[in-house]
Amino acid sequence: MGNGCALFSTAFLSFAALILAIVACAGSTKNYNPINKIFEAQLDLSNMQVSTVLSSASSSGTSLDALGLPSYINLGLWSYCIADSSGEVSSCTSPSGIQDFNLKNMLYDNIENNQVAELVSSVAELAIPDSLQSNLTHYNNLIKCTFITLIIGIVVSFLNFAVNVLRWVVHLSLITWLGRFFSLIAFLSLGVSAGTSTGTYVYIRRLLSSSYDEYGIRLNLGRNFYAILWASVAAALLNLIVWSTVRSRRYARVVPVEEKPLM
Repeated sequence: MGNGCALFSTAFLSFAALILAIVACAGSTKNYNPINKIFEAQLDLSNMQVSTVLSSASSSGTSLDALGLPSYINLGLWSYCIADSSGEVSSCTSPSGIQDFNLKNMLYDNIENNQVAELVSSVAELAIPDSLQSNLTHYNNLIKCTFITLIIGIVVSFLNFAVNVLRWVVHLSLITWLGRFFSLIAFLSLGVSAGTSTGTYVYIRRLLSSSYDEYGIRLNLGRNFYAILWASVAAALLNLIVWSTVRSRRYARVVPVEEKPLM
């Protein structure tokens, strides 16, 4: 009875970790509610100092509205969405592999005013904080780590759930140990993904905050994304703990029969 409860719990927890990780991974890939509300970080451009970021526009007094830039850019793992001043998402880019954090490219790609676009002949003419630009490759490597480990966590969580189902009908030690192994790998992968993403964007947020007065660009963490992703990590951890209590095979209690004395 106890072993059955443990197996049922691991099935539920591994499935929960899998679904939560998938939802986090799918954030901001489509402009559908609630997918468009799930993002790693949000760039707040509503108070951007155009004269600093776009030096060629300083003399013409170009405003954010004149540039046609969105007020917010919601960054997902595969793509990003743009939102207006009220936070309403208007569109999302198509998923195209790992989404790098490249502030210059995102600004350049979203300049909609053709006359303003003529003032900027290349991405290089856009100015962003040097402390951010100098370590951009390092930050993007960490973002790639987030993406890759999350995908590994999703795949292994699925394998763990499949092993759990197999364990209900096959009572072998190998199956039990496979379940424990996959639960460990799933927890480590999801934990590394969540930790790397959180640490990277917290640090980028601090860099942008330190230069906010000059550039007017702020970054906020996506609460929905991190709530879902860390919940997936918690489910994977509980799954690992419960798997350690699953016995390898069924045991029958043997009660010795008392021999009757000879008459």
